[in-house]
Amino acid sequence: MENQIQVKPIIFTDKSGNEFKAIELDGIPLPPFPEQRLGNTYEEHFRKLTELNIRDDDVIMCAYPKAGTHWIWEVIQMLRGQTTEYHKQVKEQQMLEAANVDRINTEPPPRVLNSHLWPRHLPKQIFEKKTKIIYLIRNPKDTAVSMFFHFKSWTKTLDYHGNLSDFVDLYVNKGLPYGQWYDYVLEWERFFKTTENPFYQFAYEDMQQNPVDHVKGLAKFLEIDASDELCEAIVDACSFNKLKKANDEVKDDFLKHVMKKGSSMYRKGKVGDWKNWLTVADSELIDQMTAKRMKNSQIQLKYTI
Repeated sequence: MENQIQVKPIIFTDKSGNEFKAIELDGIPLPPFPEQRLGNTYEEHFRKLTELNIRDDDVIMCAYPKAGTHWIWEVIQMLRGQTTEYHKQVKEQQMLEAANVDRINTEPPPRVLNSHLWPRHLPKQIFEKKTKIIYLIRNPKDTAVSMFFHFKSWTKTLDYHGNLSDFVDLYVNKGLPYGQWYDYVLEWERFFKTTENPFYQFAYEDMQQNPVDHVKGLAKFLEIDASDELCEAIVDACSFNKLKKANDEVKDDFLKHVMKKGSSMYRKGKVGDWKNWLTVADSELIDQMTAKRMKNSQIQLKYTI
C-alpha cells in the first residue's frame, strides 16, 4: 500500500507571543509555500516530489536556509555553461519544495536541482541513481541573523514581527521551518557517513576565503574542464555586489512581489556580520547550544575569516 503523506498546518510562537504560520511534513516544519504556486495540495506535491524522475546529468545542491545557495547555484550554472553570463532563471524555479513538480520535469538539461529538505524527503531516485550532491554549511550565528532578516522581508507568507532576540530564542530552543539548525546539519552529517552518493561538502566561510579553490573543486567534482582563467572570471562575476545587481537587473525574479519593498535575497553576504547584531546574551545562547549539540560532531565551524 502506498505510503500516505500527511502535511498539517502549524504555528510558531516566540517568547513575546509573535506568531507565524508554517506546515509540517513527517515531523519536520517547512515554509508555507502557496499551494497555487506548487500547483497541487501539499500532500500531492510531496508525493509527486518523492517520485520525481531524476536524470543522469542532474546534480542537487542542499543546505540549511541562508547558507549561500543562490551564490553557489550561479557558480555551478556558469561552470556548466562555460560562461560568465548570468542565468536568467532564479534557482527557486528548480527548488524541489518550492516549485511545481510538473514544471521541474520540463526544465531543460542539465538541471541544478536545489533544496533545503532533509535527506529523507528528497526524490527516491537521487539515491537509486547516486546523483551528485553539493552540500553547503554556514556557521549558526550568521545563519540566524540572515534568517531573521529573511523572515522579516517575506511579508506575504511568513510575516514575522518579532525582534532578533525573540527570533534567536526560537532558532535555538524551538526550531524554525526546516527544523533546528543543529538537527539539520547533524542529520546530513550522519547521512554522508553512509551514503553511496558522491558529494562535495564545504563551508560558506571557506568559499568566502578561498573562492577560486572551491570553484576549481566544484569543476573537478562535476567533471568539467574549466580553465584557471574561467574559474577566476566566475569568482569575479559571482562576487556579492555583482550577483545582487544581476538579480535586480537580469534575472526573472518572480519572488520580488512577495517580499517587502526594497528587500532582496542578497543582504550582505559577509562572514562575522553576527557581531553587529547579536547581543552578548544571544551570542552566548547560541554558543551554549552549539557546545551541547555539536560536541560529538566532526563539523568544524568558523565564525570569522
